[in-house]
Amino acid sequence: MSPVNREPVMGVSNNSFMTQSLYPVEIPSAGREAQAGADSASRPQESTGQQASHPSKPPPRGSRWLSSFFSLRWRLAFVYIILFTLFVIILSLFTYDSISTSLLHDGKLAFPQRVVQLRTQLVHDLCHNITLQDATNFIEQEEITDDIDAIYMVNSSGQVISSSNGTLLNRPFPYIDHAFFSSWHPAASQSFNGTTGNTSFDGLLQSIPLARTCPATSHFQGYLAATTSYSTEHATLRNLLLLIIVAALVMIIVGAIIIFFLTGLMLRPLRQMIGATQAMAHGDLQRRVKVPHSDDEIGALAASYNQMADRIEQLFEVQQASEQRARRFVSDASHELRTPITSLRGFTEVLMRGAKDDPATAQRVLKLMKYEADRMTRLVNDLLTLARLDESRPLEMQNTDLVDIAIESVRQVKSQIPAHCKVSLDLATQERLKLQADAERLKQMLLILLDNAVKYGCRADNGLIILRLDKQDSDAVIQIIDRGKGISSEDLPHIFDRFYRGQQAPPPTGTPIGGTGLGLAIAIAISRAHHGTITVASEQDKGTTFTVTLPCPE
Repeated sequence: MSPVNREPVMGVSNNSFMTQSLYPVEIPSAGREAQAGADSASRPQESTGQQASHPSKPPPRGSRWLSSFFSLRWRLAFVYIILFTLFVIILSLFTYDSISTSLLHDGKLAFPQRVVQLRTQLVHDLCHNITLQDATNFIEQEEITDDIDAIYMVNSSGQVISSSNGTLLNRPFPYIDHAFFSSWHPAASQSFNGTTGNTSFDGLLQSIPLARTCPATSHFQGYLAATTSYSTEHATLRNLLLLIIVAALVMIIVGAIIIFFLTGLMLRPLRQMIGATQAMAHGDLQRRVKVPHSDDEIGALAASYNQMADRIEQLFEVQQASEQRARRFVSDASHELRTPITSLRGFTEVLMRGAKDDPATAQRVLKLMKYEADRMTRLVNDLLTLARLDESRPLEMQNTDLVDIAIESVRQVKSQIPAHCKVSLDLATQERLKLQADAERLKQMLLILLDNAVKYGCRADNGLIILRLDKQDSDAVIQIIDRGKGISSEDLPHIFDRFYRGQQAPPPTGTPIGGTGLGLAIAIAISRAHHGTITVASEQDKGTTFTVTLPCPE
């Protein structure tokens, strides 16, 4: 067993002093603090510095500026701008096509009506004793409107006798086949088209029949022709096209700015995560990302990143604590092993220098050497036990009766303690405490706690140790109670630390309390392996109570 010794750690054991009394041997004396200082001086820096990678040489500023255009923000913005531009272009084309079709359609409907109005007016003038010459002058002086480009008066044989623009006079009308004029068509309405320079136009030719009731003495037979290039409509469409182009460009520019701004706003958590990740790579594990108030993928990613950062920080802290424990463990173990090795070397030198010739001295030295060898064996076994528990190897779990283990542990302790020390078992419950556990490990834990209580609770002549078993809710409760000197407030927070053996001195009349300083560390490791806990309560000169709580299924 490896109980915790609450006495100060000495540089060498009492056996080493005995060796010096037998024969002067030079034994190095080194305390825990000196050893730890030497180890820390020869040890590399903390792993935090090792974690931080050396930043690589930054790329040239020009390449950084160029690479920024290939970032996710620019690519998303570029895609959205292209889609928005296509949408604006398609909308503009659709709008222009719809308006132009409607406008030209209205112009084509209005043109025949305008020609009919001109013909009606001309017929009215001819019927009210206006001579043909006056009618011709009327055509020539007719003001050209926006919906009519030219007006022609054509006789029945196809000769142009009057023109509003002064062209084609006394010439055959060229836009209709001359065979059409071979006979008179009193109800003719003939459409035609043609081009003038680079301008195309539509035309309409209608007959000018005088009604029988017309009082005019002149009975003119001929045709009225008019042409239009829809200049008003085309001018309106040109203005409309210019307006649509300007509006589309403004919409695209404004839309691109808004898209770029919104894209940057939406990707801000990603940029924050990039910064936080870079900070984490340089050792700052406390950087977090502000989670946006949204349920989208970016919000979920930000929350997941923060959870991952919390987990990494916890694991890093656990790793640092583990490394510190490992370094302290190695330092303490080397210090503890050095003491018996030094003693064994000293005893060996004593024997080699002549003590072997004295049988009594040789026998005493050999006993001391055996004691140191046994102490080193216990220390190595305890270290091996802790290493296996730290590796979280699966225990041999089986149905175990805690009462049977307690009875066996008390019986074993009684056989090894002095007569003035009493150990009793107190069953505070009538139930059999059945639980899933490794029986050997539980017995080892109870023996450690009982042995520790015996060492510190049986210093007086009326020492009493109580092992109490109880059940609270679904937990089995084990209490080891002694009436010893208690644990000082300075030692109490550290008694479960490995190789910690207390700072209080042993009683003046007592012998030093032995141990490796690993007993309570093994006990708490066993309880944690069974998903249990160990707590301690102690008062000076009143005693100490260790309480173990283990899950006990119904």
